[in-house]
Amino acid sequence: MYTCGGCGRSVEFDTGSLGVRCTYCNKKVFYKERPTVAKQLKTR
Repeated sequence: MYTCGGCGRSVEFDTGSLGVRCTYCNKKVFYKERPTVAKQLKTR
C-alpha cells in the first residue's frame, strides 16, 4: 500500500506496469505506508 503525495489517498497498484500514476489525481509521487512502531535498540 502506498499513499499518494498529491491527494493523500491510499493507492494499490501493479508493480509490473511501467508508468505508475495515482488513479484519482494522476500524480506520480508515492509514499510507502509504514506502521508506527517504536523500535528499541541495544547499546554495545
